[in-house]
Amino acid sequence: MAKEKQRKNQGSNRQEPQKKILEFNTQPEEEPKERRSHHWVILVPVVVCVILVSAVLIWNKNKQYNDYEVLSKVESSDTTQMSYLPFNGSFIKYSKEGICYLDKSGTAVWVESYKMKQPSVAICDEYIAVADLNGNSVYIFNAGGKVDMIETPYTICNIDVASQGVFAVVLENETENLIKLYDKFGTELVGMRTTIADSGYPLDVALSEDGKKMISSYITIEGIDVTNTIAAYNFGEVGQNETDRLVGGFNNLGDTIVPQVEFLNNDTICAFGDNQFIIYSMKEKPSEKCVINNFQGEIQSIFYNSKYIGVIEKGGEGEDALYQIRCFDTNGNEHFSESLNFSYNNVYATETELIVIGTSESRIYDMQGNLKFSYAFSKEVKNIVPTGTPLKYIIVYDDGTEVVKLKYTEEEES
Repeated sequence: MAKEKQRKNQGSNRQEPQKKILEFNTQPEEEPKERRSHHWVILVPVVVCVILVSAVLIWNKNKQYNDYEVLSKVESSDTTQMSYLPFNGSFIKYSKEGICYLDKSGTAVWVESYKMKQPSVAICDEYIAVADLNGNSVYIFNAGGKVDMIETPYTICNIDVASQGVFAVVLENETENLIKLYDKFGTELVGMRTTIADSGYPLDVALSEDGKKMISSYITIEGIDVTNTIAAYNFGEVGQNETDRLVGGFNNLGDTIVPQVEFLNNDTICAFGDNQFIIYSMKEKPSEKCVINNFQGEIQSIFYNSKYIGVIEKGGEGEDALYQIRCFDTNGNEHFSESLNFSYNNVYATETELIVIGTSESRIYDMQGNLKFSYAFSKEVKNIVPTGTPLKYIIVYDDGTEVVKLKYTEEEES
């Protein structure tokens, strides 16, 4: 608009030219045939390439794999009872004796020893927090190894970590609970006291990705009455004038007990109750978004990522179904549902896949519910970890790891 106005002002200072009769050719000038042919020579291959690429992407997305080839293998003689979690495109393994980060080939990058009675691990992006529940030690790691270790003044009930290494611990003594926030080097940032009489006992705590917000689940027992409340805290500017940084809470849960709370992403929370899941939005202060309570069977497991939450319920659709997978979006709408006909030990979701691990049989689904991989292994699988490279995974056994690439093998007719 400014340029148009400037042009009009400039034109008004010029002498008006003599009027001329302009003749317009109403027939469009025909483009030379050579040029039109040249356009088609370029356009046709481009269109064909787009169609082919789209077809390949759709085919790969919907293709099911039933086999794999082993690209590399690393054996292990560690007989300690280990637990495994995905981390940084590979995985960590940990026990009461220590923790180890392994690269995509299954080779140890670093190893740290400790002594813990009950290690609890929280991971966010590049940081790992390991706390000794009912003990006093907390270790912070990243992909390069140990960042710091602190000893807390009271026993640890719970821990969570944010993407920059800030971590929260719930501590308890004989008369009260404390929630403390530390940076990755062990410097205390925030300290809050809660009493069981006033707030209840903290069941779980979760930090937002940026470490500026926290959600906590409290349980209160009065005689035979048990109630659960949700409290939200803001450690940024919004919460600086609030008592104990408390910016919101919910005590409308009825008889629901919430043993686990999670930030699905920086602004979305899920309270995983025993009979309902409650989604909250929290850009600065919390508000209830939706409730999911239309479960059809007993909940066996939960899974979640930044966009979806889900359950595995006992019983399923079909004669041979043992379980039913149900996935919901953060508006409470059912996204997909699939039956499982085998016993499983673990399930978790990445941003793009759902991985179900059985004692032998395991499956990988995409987040649209399409079956990507199904296989019955000859020995017990502890975990299956995506590497970030299409079709390549790390399969973890008790006695070692294999880096594999999924493939399809024609089944022989009997």
